[in-house]
Amino acid sequence: MRCLLLPLISAVLNLPGIASAATDCQGTLTGRWATKGDVVMGPMKVKVDNLDAYNADGSFRAVRRFVNQSGKWEEQVTSGQWTTKPGPGAGECVLEMSLKSEFGDSSSSTTVTVIDRNTFRSFGVDAKRVK
Repeated sequence: MRCLLLPLISAVLNLPGIASAATDCQGTLTGRWATKGDVVMGPMKVKVDNLDAYNADGSFRAVRRFVNQSGKWEEQVTSGQWTTKPGPGAGECVLEMSLKSEFGDSSSSTTVTVIDRNTFRSFGVDAKRVK
């Protein structure tokens, strides 16, 4: 009996999608997110209080608040387009943004780790879903 069960168990454990389902990055990241805490940027820690909105139509708006080198809160607002796809590791998403701001146009790509439907981690700080 044991000889019959081993191939069956092995087949079930190796079915595509059971052991390693790809993260639904678009569905998970769509929404509003708040990030508060200290972000490590090179040799410095920067205090942030951000609010990001990733919309289903591919647009986004980001309000970045941070304590500058003078110790005062500063704010930058950017908007543009975003896309995402599964990242290289389990639970990871590559978030790509085309930005428009007062400083000009640019693009960025970063890998974020999805903790659960209401939390993802980027640059060592958790972003929480806002209702």
